[in-house]
Amino acid sequence: MLKIIQMNKILIVSVILILSLPSAKAQGMKLDEILGKYYKNAGFDKLQDAKTIIMTGTMTQQTIMPLKIIKKRPDKYMQEFDVQDQTGYQVYDGQMAWMTAPWTPDPRPQVMPEDRTVDLRSRADFDGPIYNWKAKGHKAELEGVDTLGNAKAYKIKLTRADAAIEYYFIDSESFLLIKKSSFRKMQGQDVEIENFFKDFRTINGIMFSFESENLMGGNPYSLIQYDTIEVDAEVSDKLFAMPE
Repeated sequence: MLKIIQMNKILIVSVILILSLPSAKAQGMKLDEILGKYYKNAGFDKLQDAKTIIMTGTMTQQTIMPLKIIKKRPDKYMQEFDVQDQTGYQVYDGQMAWMTAPWTPDPRPQVMPEDRTVDLRSRADFDGPIYNWKAKGHKAELEGVDTLGNAKAYKIKLTRADAAIEYYFIDSESFLLIKKSSFRKMQGQDVEIENFFKDFRTINGIMFSFESENLMGGNPYSLIQYDTIEVDAEVSDKLFAMPE
């Protein structure tokens, strides 16, 4: 009887060890290895050849709104969206951020305040802040492995050169970015913004997420779904210039 109990204990320990192997392997990977696999699987080598990206789809909050995002290398960005059948813009021209909100009392183009410019400037980084982070003056740290639903993900903390902090969650199997979290000042407090990326498809050898579910302060905020993503379409610099 004692021998059977001992054998059962050995069996249980063996099973635990086998189940923990993937986690141990995950813990053993270094930051550069993880990011190297992410860059490769996401197609960053092909992304370096791209000059423009146009993403067209919808953003659902309380209603479904048309959405278009245009990016041009190295750091031009435009977001075009509809509210109450009126089109608004948030734009970074490479030096300055501006916006329009025609559904407000002042529909004229206006320069964005610095706190909002910081966020738009980061979104205008064509390759994203995590790529080539050292050269951009950022600091990246591996904080371990987190569980997101049924997936295990490497959690990487990025402290940007402007002192803003972002967290990137790289899936331990696909090595794709499945979550990103950042913080936005709202009424004097830092509110966490969480973006969950889904529906990955390859365009010109580059992996894009066609759907993102977004939370603000832990509550559902918006759902973005792209119908088309076009790489290297002709885009004029004039598109990003603030109208007089």
